[in-house]
Amino acid sequence: MRLLLGSPWQEPRCIRAAHPPWTALLLGRICPTCSLIAPCRAGGSPLSVRRGVSPWAPGAAALLLAVVAAVPVAAQTAAPRVSSTLEPARIAVGDRARLTIRVEHDAGASVVWPAPESLGPFEVLERRIGEPHVEGERTVSSAEFVLTAFELGDLEAPAVEIEVLGADGNTVTLGTDSWPVTVASVGLDAGGDIRAIKGPLAIPLNVLAFLPWLAGVALLAGIAYRLWRRFRGRTPDSILAPAEPPRPPHEIAYEALRTLEAERLPDRGEIKTFHIRASDIVRAYVEGRFGVDALEMTTAEVLDGLRGREVDEDVLRDFRRLLERCDLVKFAKDRPVLERCREVIPLGRSLVDGTRVAAPAPETRADPEPVPAKVGTA
Repeated sequence: MRLLLGSPWQEPRCIRAAHPPWTALLLGRICPTCSLIAPCRAGGSPLSVRRGVSPWAPGAAALLLAVVAAVPVAAQTAAPRVSSTLEPARIAVGDRARLTIRVEHDAGASVVWPAPESLGPFEVLERRIGEPHVEGERTVSSAEFVLTAFELGDLEAPAVEIEVLGADGNTVTLGTDSWPVTVASVGLDAGGDIRAIKGPLAIPLNVLAFLPWLAGVALLAGIAYRLWRRFRGRTPDSILAPAEPPRPPHEIAYEALRTLEAERLPDRGEIKTFHIRASDIVRAYVEGRFGVDALEMTTAEVLDGLRGREVDEDVLRDFRRLLERCDLVKFAKDRPVLERCREVIPLGRSLVDGTRVAAPAPETRADPEPVPAKVGTA
């Protein structure tokens, strides 16, 4: 940069010096005639200046200090950032992959994590939320999603949107990257064909290999004979009391429904698990009460089995309503609201109340009839 320095009593002259880019603000403006940084007269010739600083120097220095002072404030209010990883990139059908998401934000902000049942072709098996921790001047929140897939080929886990709620009440929505995952089949040989069925494994016949088994059988027989000799002379009073009869199906169902209600799974976001357990409780009750193998049947087959037991149509309608609602959540990935989830337990209790076997009334012994007195006796 070429500067014009001098005094009012000297001729203007040019020298070279290394100055920062803001020298023009401190020493003057660029002369349109000589392209030197110095004030100019009206005629366009360069005007020499005194050695020192420009009259504008105090204002420029104050502006520079204000810019420098604003840098830490901007660093403290940096925007939140998100990063993600998915491992492994190649899995077999039914294997698990882990999607890890990290969000860097200010200390006063909080992260609202989503709770999806699925991510594209992947099913979310588990969601783990980590505790926020401090790294440097930022707070880091993290979450891990356990995924699995039952489709073959090159699949893609879509982006996940995360909301960051700032201390000032503003919400920022962040999105992760999409990740490619290859899902391979199992049971194939090197050429890609299904392996042939192997034949039965041959067991070599060796007398020495059977000796330990024969010794064990002889030992058990001796122990059994000794116990028989010891207890054969016992009196009937020493015989163990018979085992208690099995619990009625309705008592088991009531207890299971109470346990499920106390766990409050819908409030924790485990809606699918809640409906699966409610369906299993009702099916187990139908199996114990009516003798229908409901745990191994579809909903339509269960209803057909109940019709064969002459169950009322109103009761069948309630059974259909409860089982089909659970099937929609289990297989169709329906996600009902909390109010509809809270209707499942009362509906299950009403079905048990309407179909349970009534307890037999206690038997009352009738008073013996008086025996008539014989003739001639007083």
